[in-house]
Amino acid sequence: MASTSTLTSLAILSVYVNQGSNYLEYLRPFVLHVLIEHRPDPVKSDEVSRLLREQYGLQIPFQTVETVLKRISRDNTITKENHIYRISGELPDPRIAAKIDRAKIQIDSVVTELMNYSQAGRKPFTRFDDAVEAILKFLAQFDVTCLRAALRETAIPKLDGNHTSDTVQVSEFVQHLQRSSSALFQDFSVLMQGNMAANALLCPDLHDAPPTFEKVEFYFDTPLLIPLLGLEDDSRHAAVRELIDLLSRLGGKSLVFSHTMNELQGVIVSAAHYLNSPDGRGPIVREARIRGTEKAELLLLSEKIEEELASLGVHAEDTPRHEQDYQIDESEFEDVLLDEITHYNNPNALKNDIESVRSIYTLRGLRSAPTLEKATAVLVTSNSAFAKAAWRYGKQFGPSRDVSVVMTDFSLANLAWLKAPMNAPEIPKTQLMAFSYAALIPSGRVLAKFMDQIDKLESKGTITPRDHQLLRSSPLVIPELMNLTLGEDAALTGETVMQTLNRVSQEIRKEEQAKTIEEQKAHRATRASLSEQEIQNKTIRNNVQRRCFRRATVIARAVTFLVVLVFLAGLYVETVEASFDLTISRVFTICSVIYLFLSAGNMLFGLSFLIFHNKLQKHLFNWLLQREAKSIGITLSNFGIE
Repeated sequence: MASTSTLTSLAILSVYVNQGSNYLEYLRPFVLHVLIEHRPDPVKSDEVSRLLREQYGLQIPFQTVETVLKRISRDNTITKENHIYRISGELPDPRIAAKIDRAKIQIDSVVTELMNYSQAGRKPFTRFDDAVEAILKFLAQFDVTCLRAALRETAIPKLDGNHTSDTVQVSEFVQHLQRSSSALFQDFSVLMQGNMAANALLCPDLHDAPPTFEKVEFYFDTPLLIPLLGLEDDSRHAAVRELIDLLSRLGGKSLVFSHTMNELQGVIVSAAHYLNSPDGRGPIVREARIRGTEKAELLLLSEKIEEELASLGVHAEDTPRHEQDYQIDESEFEDVLLDEITHYNNPNALKNDIESVRSIYTLRGLRSAPTLEKATAVLVTSNSAFAKAAWRYGKQFGPSRDVSVVMTDFSLANLAWLKAPMNAPEIPKTQLMAFSYAALIPSGRVLAKFMDQIDKLESKGTITPRDHQLLRSSPLVIPELMNLTLGEDAALTGETVMQTLNRVSQEIRKEEQAKTIEEQKAHRATRASLSEQEIQNKTIRNNVQRRCFRRATVIARAVTFLVVLVFLAGLYVETVEASFDLTISRVFTICSVIYLFLSAGNMLFGLSFLIFHNKLQKHLFNWLLQREAKSIGITLSNFGIE
């Protein structure tokens, strides 16, 4: 008889979906419990993931934990302060700690009672774990029968056909409990529901689901390959390795374009050259300095990138040639890209991003991609702005309208994990059942809905693991996983202190740059205003100077002309004897005296009529300028005039 775990897991999930919830809500009580019990500060997805693994044995990707944390933060119990997430309010307590302890006691009592009951049989259970395995094998076939008996008080029928002796013995034990002990049968009901909840949580039936990504090629972008090669902190390396493992389990191929390999090689070589320079920047240089990586090691790695990536599960593929039928408008896409990413530090990075998108379009051709499973090729990046730009551009084209040619590793990891089963926890199975029962099994009223849903599914006939997978991972059920702008909450992921400081510093620099731009605009406006005023001032100054200079020149020439006349008259008096009346004689006497002074000045100081004219003109000019300035109410120093 086939296992009924798919039927029960699908029924439980269907009830959640019908109530507007989804599979990720299974994780909420576990996450809330570790937050309340450990109160990590700050709240980071990798730290919460570690606590879930240590406390419950649950192997959950960082990105999935981050999605649950994001949902919890909507209730304002986790808030962002200075780019860091912290617990700021009273978290809703799922109250599972006491339920776990009580369920563990009930489950252990059933196993112990079975061991005691088996002592009268031909094959008694001597080990606790053997008794647990026998119960789980029985429930794999009859958990629906037992749930129906517990909820509707129907009798558990005797087994027909061929069954193992252990299964027969457990069946007889359960019938004995139902007939003789309502308390112990209630404990068995807790064990049975805990097993159903554990199956719904771990989804072991998905191991039998088809490899849904076997026809999809995932091409990784340079920012993801850098941490994969161990050139960033360990948490980023683990996240990328985890994603590659998830894709592999689903049959997907992890690849890298040849042009991306060349870009990656150039980035590593550049980091090696700047490693010992004070101008060295970037995550590779920072991590290399922390780890003590030397220049020669980076250069050696740059020469064997292809082999290193292949050993990590990422294989190189030649960049496809340009084909006119599938060619995108690269200039138009560049405009969209630069609208989302306003600044590229390296122009080659922009060129490579465009080439990557162009290559994905070429690989997809004209085939429609209604789902990720039929998308043929996808570029995977950690740059949410890049992914958003590709999604915006792709809305214009049929082949990429439904599934973008670029996805973030965040979105892809969540979708892949929902399609793939969770690894079995390394904790006792009775403990796992107690955890699952306490976290997932609701009130009796909702349990009745579980049973009704099971009845509906049974009536439809064949239920496959694929049905369970589709409902668990449908983007219609969890639309936020298709949202390509979740990079806003990057602080929920694990970061080193240096990364946090670098990120915050970049944001501060952006704010300062914005302020500087505004100040520059204001400065330019002021300069324009001052320039206009300066032009006006210069015009006034030039007009005043020209006017005063003309007046000074006219007056100086007239005075000089008179002096020349006096000089000539004095010379005439000295050389010509003539009789004049008294008045004329006095005038000539004065002219003679002036002539003597001018002659003496010329001998002693080298004075001439030209020098006299120039000096007189200068003094007149300054005097007139002062009078002009005073009359119009200005200070000559404002115009640069002494």
